[in-house]
Amino acid sequence: MPAMVPGPTRYPVQPDRRNLLARAAGCTPGMRRLPRDPSESLDRSRAVTIVLDDRRLQAFAGDTVGSAMAVNGVAITGRSFKYHRPRGLRCMTGACSNCLVTVDGVPNVRACLTPVRDGMSVHRQNAWPSVDHDLLSIFNRFAFALPAGFYYKTFHRPRFLWPLVEPLIRRMAGLGRLPDRVIAQATDKVHLHSDVLVIGGGRAGLSAAAQSARAGKRTVLLEARPELGGRTRSSPAFSTTAQLTAETEAAGVQVFLGTPAIGGFEGGLIVAASEDRLLHIRPTEVIVATGSMEQVPVFANNDLPGIMTGEAVDRLLHLYRVLPGDRAVVIRYAPRAGETAAALTAAGAEVTIIDPATEVIESAVGRRWVQGVELRSPRGVRRLSCDLLVIGGLSVPAASLISQMGGQVAFDERRQTLSAAGLPDHVRLTGDVNGSSPAAAGPPPAYSPAGGKQFACVCMDVTKTEMEQAVIEGFDDIELLKRYTTFSMGPCQGKACLIGSVRLAAALTRRAVAPTGTPTNRPPWTPVSLEVLAAGSPTPRKETAIHDRHADAGAEFMWAGDWRRPHHYQDPREECRAVRERVGLIDVSSLGKFRIKGPQAVALLERLYPSRVGDLKIGRIRYAAMLNDQGVILDDGIICRLEPDEFFVTTTTGGTAGMEQWMRWWLADWGLDAQLLNMSGGYAAINVAGPRSREVVQRLTDLDMSAAALPYLAAARGLMAGVPALILRIGFVGELSYEIHLPSAFGEHAWDAIMEAGRGLGIAAFGLETQRVLRLEKQHIIVGQDTDALSTPYGAGLNWLVKLEKPDFLGRASLTDPDRETERLCGFTVESGDVPPEGASIVEDSRPVGRVCSSRWSGVQQGGIGMAWLPRSWVKDGRVFEIAFDTRRSTGKVHLAPFYDPDGTRLRS
Repeated sequence: MPAMVPGPTRYPVQPDRRNLLARAAGCTPGMRRLPRDPSESLDRSRAVTIVLDDRRLQAFAGDTVGSAMAVNGVAITGRSFKYHRPRGLRCMTGACSNCLVTVDGVPNVRACLTPVRDGMSVHRQNAWPSVDHDLLSIFNRFAFALPAGFYYKTFHRPRFLWPLVEPLIRRMAGLGRLPDRVIAQATDKVHLHSDVLVIGGGRAGLSAAAQSARAGKRTVLLEARPELGGRTRSSPAFSTTAQLTAETEAAGVQVFLGTPAIGGFEGGLIVAASEDRLLHIRPTEVIVATGSMEQVPVFANNDLPGIMTGEAVDRLLHLYRVLPGDRAVVIRYAPRAGETAAALTAAGAEVTIIDPATEVIESAVGRRWVQGVELRSPRGVRRLSCDLLVIGGLSVPAASLISQMGGQVAFDERRQTLSAAGLPDHVRLTGDVNGSSPAAAGPPPAYSPAGGKQFACVCMDVTKTEMEQAVIEGFDDIELLKRYTTFSMGPCQGKACLIGSVRLAAALTRRAVAPTGTPTNRPPWTPVSLEVLAAGSPTPRKETAIHDRHADAGAEFMWAGDWRRPHHYQDPREECRAVRERVGLIDVSSLGKFRIKGPQAVALLERLYPSRVGDLKIGRIRYAAMLNDQGVILDDGIICRLEPDEFFVTTTTGGTAGMEQWMRWWLADWGLDAQLLNMSGGYAAINVAGPRSREVVQRLTDLDMSAAALPYLAAARGLMAGVPALILRIGFVGELSYEIHLPSAFGEHAWDAIMEAGRGLGIAAFGLETQRVLRLEKQHIIVGQDTDALSTPYGAGLNWLVKLEKPDFLGRASLTDPDRETERLCGFTVESGDVPPEGASIVEDSRPVGRVCSSRWSGVQQGGIGMAWLPRSWVKDGRVFEIAFDTRRSTGKVHLAPFYDPDGTRLRS
């Protein structure tokens, strides 16, 4: 195609007509490869080809995906989170989210730090149908409909609108798309114990590490980037990096590149992560040398591609030898910005240096990338044409890890930057993180008086207008403002926007910056994949001693916590019928089982449980729930008294480990003379239930199983199928039943013997699904499903468990007023025959007032039944209420008595 004939330029920001085709393709002509230089990290003898959105890009080994896009003129690296505005390279350090791309199917990979490899497939994100021509950018014109917290306020009237809009919002929300296939790699977890841990491999970090190692201390150094040297590596003084690196290696420092520290935790634990490794480091001393992070101030259109930090430009120029623009405006906040300007000039760019003490940025000009900048001074506003706007030296200490390690990070009004204080004794700072960088030329304005979008947080598309509206609505505390607008909650975690957002918040709330404060820094400080977080933590899989019998019987298994348990063997309705009419058996070996023995065993249990234990007779059983200090239900099970000073206690399957820790902690704290033995793995347990269960059990033991000899809530010890066993007369499923505990080695033997004894009586194994239907028909609760972190015995209808006449027990102080509960757990039926899903809302005038926690189809009721939390005033037999789920509504009716055998006649037979 012949070149276009250029005409004369008629206005300052008129685009170069020779490059209109390149610009239409999302490219900018100012980006190009520079000649060789000793500072570069490239291997020009190895050409590499990557594919970007079906376009082949040429690069060299040593390039990153970001530098490869830049050298090939790709200015738009993606689209923004909410408004779908164009985004470009901004920091080149992984601190912002502007260059997140999908690499070989893995979403949200930081292009600026990811090395290229031949054949790599890269896709830019968050656009439709393409990043260069994104039709979803229409949202940028309808920002008024997407204010802060819009999902709480808009599209809810008329009522039918939200169900239509919500799926669309969910589909378009987020960054990137999950792959449609499993992408897995080998990951590893490493535990390290060092004398000294240095976080940061810049000049200060390298010097500190080498000095520590030469002193004979085992030293580990973590560096987030692929190379050592920090800012020095991409500066005219780059040669000193090689010398420092050699000294560090010679001193014997253990170095981990591409491995940022992602969090500090109690006990001095530092966690770091690379692409395939998770490090747990417990050092004696920590030296934080994380340096500083350059920021972009808040002004109109401050998110345009072509607006970069000084460090981003330095890295492109020195490491990757890419000129990011022909005409550059450099805002000189600190002396090092002058070095950036000089490097740009040496590379052939036309450079204008601006002193922010005399002129401040009012607005960037351009649509798809920056084409100019408007500057305000006492003399007025002037416009400069440019294709690169450099914010040089406006930095803030990278101090987030300090607060996670127990220090305090606050704003220093005198120095106009963040500073650390109250450091733990084992932590010290060195380098720019300590605020030792040259002072900036005064802070920029909190925002610009110009119109247009001014972004406080480019990750989450949070604008000055949204922050202002949130303050007007009353969210004027920095933590509330953060949660409501989501500023600093994106992939950068505030690294790219923290100080600008805080200054803006201070200005909008008419406070100084220091009393405004900074939001809490939480790990991970740097994004990390779930795959790496799970390294060294394979999914536990527990099987009972009888598991093979279930598999042989064709059971369908399900996860129950860490356990693989039978969901069903046949149609659950047939299993229910077998238990209700004949006899069934279920493997309950996964229950927690403990023996508590000692002179003060009674005292221990009296304090752990709200029920009375001291008056429990030998050979008798009592249902009990364990509470925390606030009176909230933690777990439930039974207490069986075996001897005057010995008890057998059970807990739920999922609560075993937690309850063991809980009981041991209090046992140690109270200093009682009692021993706790966890027998969960050593004992199998089988529950035999149904009207003919007594016949089956009696055939296997010489003990008297009659109702007179072994009544409901009684226990017996003896031989069962020739094996020593503890037989408990309890009934979770609401039928005559026996729970048999015996050594795990005899689990299969006992199962086979019970099946054989019941063969002529129509015995059938049943799974968890059947158990849950049967227990629901009796309105027996499952802790964790029918209760939550606020549920007390009073709310759960277990008032009779609480014995306030006891002098003390865990939670007693919180349970002195039974009438304070505003919700109650109760049963309900569904008039339409529907079975609302668990978690469905109970609504009044479309406002949630309760929730369904359990629901099933009941053969006894021939309809849907369930248990739900309702307002206390609603808990009256026959009270009708509305249940909302999906786009439907059903009518429920309160049913206080058990749905099956309300008098408990069958249970006690």
